[in-house]
Amino acid sequence: MIVCGGIVGVLLAGWLVLHKKNVWKKIKNSYLLFFVFSILSLFCWITDNQKSSFAEDGKLYRNAPGEGELETELQMYLPQENREYTMNLSIEEKALSRDEEQEKIQAAIAEIEESFCGENASLEQISKAPVVMESYQNELVMAEWEFSGEYISSAGIIDEEALGDEKVLIEANVQLSCGESEGTYEFYFWLVPRTKTKQEQLFAAINRQIAMQEKTAETVMLPEQIEGNKITWKRAKSYQYLEILVLGILAAITVFYVQREQELKKMQKRKAHLVLEYPEFVSKLSLLLGAGMHILTAFRKMNQPCKGYAYEELQRMIFEIDNGMSKQQAYQAFAERCDLQPYRKLASLLQSEQKMGNRELIERLHEEADRVFAERKNTARRLGEEAGTKLLFPMMLMLIIVMGIVIFPAFLSIYSM
Repeated sequence: MIVCGGIVGVLLAGWLVLHKKNVWKKIKNSYLLFFVFSILSLFCWITDNQKSSFAEDGKLYRNAPGEGELETELQMYLPQENREYTMNLSIEEKALSRDEEQEKIQAAIAEIEESFCGENASLEQISKAPVVMESYQNELVMAEWEFSGEYISSAGIIDEEALGDEKVLIEANVQLSCGESEGTYEFYFWLVPRTKTKQEQLFAAINRQIAMQEKTAETVMLPEQIEGNKITWKRAKSYQYLEILVLGILAAITVFYVQREQELKKMQKRKAHLVLEYPEFVSKLSLLLGAGMHILTAFRKMNQPCKGYAYEELQRMIFEIDNGMSKQQAYQAFAERCDLQPYRKLASLLQSEQKMGNRELIERLHEEADRVFAERKNTARRLGEEAGTKLLFPMMLMLIIVMGIVIFPAFLSIYSM
């Protein structure tokens, strides 16, 4: 509780501090995911520690009739041995009184009389499978195979705790019960107990003491001592909330790294497009300047019909110049946003326009355009070679398949001969 509550409090305080800062955009998804898992972990701890069937005074509250057996896990402490045992207990639901049982049995009999025939006309003419159910009256009345003494279940599973240490003669029959009822076909066999470990003997003795208590009582008194040894009972600890918390940490870390990888791929894609757009960008600029346009006029002309990352940055640069930023600063900011060596070189040429003059600038831009077009050809050739290499394995696989299609019938014909 303290761990989960403390983490939730720290995350809330961290959100108040970080949600207005720039770093919040990078960690937002991971932060919120971990916060959700922390809330789930706290909720799990609260629900796990709410009032349950176990009371600290050594009592267990039975389930109401119809709710089924109470399955609970408790820790048993023996001070003499200074040892704890974890024990799973199955406590029968609260039994009905004898009068209530008889009413339920009569109602179940009426229900069977109405439903048993099913698609058949009557009890005298059962030609199709009748309706046979394992329970009636909302599962309060059970129809099942049973064995005398409750030493073996209808599925043939031996109840070793009830069996004890002596062999027992068992009577098998089919019964309808809301408490007790037996009948019809019978046969007998012996049940012989197997050798039990010390822990199994201890658990069997505890279950025997619990079974001896009144079934109509609302509570079950857990044994205070077994074979002269004192027993201390306490609720078994649950660590599910910690598992949820750890899962939340792992999920948050995973989301953070996935998001970072997506951002890196996005940046790489952007840089790849900028590299591919650069030759066309420089070529257009050199042609427009060579036609006699002023550099800003050429930029505005280039920005009109074109789309791409380079032209987005060009549009932003034009807006900055129009809003009062100096051309030198705008060129520098343009190069920093593109963050590639060719664009830095272009920005350097544009910044030295006044020193070298318009004619020399155009010549330098022509040289730069020729150089980058040659580099683009080499890049395209290299990418083509890489694509061919990647296609080599699928082509080999297809060749093997084609050879198999051709050779397999030939082998079949040789084998048939």
